[in-house]
Amino acid sequence: MAASMTGYARVQSEGEDLSLTLTVRSVNHRFLDLQLRVPPEIEALEGLIRQHIKQQIVRGQLQVSASLRWHRKTERLRVNRPLVEAYLETYRELARAQGITVEPDLNAVFRVPGAVTLDDAELEESQKSVLGVALTDCLGRAIEELQRIRLREGEGIVADIRERGRTIRQETERLTSMLPGTTARFQQRIERRLTDLLGEVPLDPQRVLQEAAVLADRTDISEELQRLKAHAERLLEMLAGGAELGKQIDFLAQEMNREANTMLSKTTPLGQEGLEFTDTALRIKAEIEKIREQTQNLE
Repeated sequence: MAASMTGYARVQSEGEDLSLTLTVRSVNHRFLDLQLRVPPEIEALEGLIRQHIKQQIVRGQLQVSASLRWHRKTERLRVNRPLVEAYLETYRELARAQGITVEPDLNAVFRVPGAVTLDDAELEESQKSVLGVALTDCLGRAIEELQRIRLREGEGIVADIRERGRTIRQETERLTSMLPGTTARFQQRIERRLTDLLGEVPLDPQRVLQEAAVLADRTDISEELQRLKAHAERLLEMLAGGAELGKQIDFLAQEMNREANTMLSKTTPLGQEGLEFTDTALRIKAEIEKIREQTQNLE
């Protein structure tokens, strides 16, 4: 089934040793783009995260965030003294230059990235094993939930595209049924124009018919309608097949748009006689544009 590239999942794992929360956000992207925001303890397991995601997700920008809390009381803080002392020295130097007598706030200093770390941030092998199990469990459940949401949204997108594809097919069939009468209409148009120009001068029926045939040939859109209908039918077949559709439908929509543009270029000069063809071609282009917009969010 086709999947949307937009989704959100948040799962938790509570164990005797740790609490782990994993959040995955997904938006549309041309390729698979993974952005990880994880604690230092999990950085060594980034390869595990990427492997799990790549096995099940093909396209989209995924932001993976994790928060970790160990159930232990042995944690001690380690102060990065060179960084803290450099910060304090810089503060006091600037304070003297500006005539400021207030001492620096140590709470603010400790919030400087890297100023304070856990003394036992380096995990033991047993802890790594526990963390790996918890992370694997959270990843599996998060991706499953994310995919469920993406598939549900994908169903809605596919349904919308399918309806627009059917509309395009119906419109092309209707225009095709109108084509046999175009030469006669063009003949009437030429007769009216020549009558306005020549007044009472008799018109050569054969000449009028020839001119109408030439005009009909120059404005013939039968091939464009045939190809557009074939593209619409191909679109409906692809939607019925499911799988990864985003790039395929986008390419097909470009081809459909090209045929619609050609139709417009041929029918616009016809004026009032070609107005219905022009209006229909514009409606078809609008449907194609909506299809392309929807396709941008399909995997």
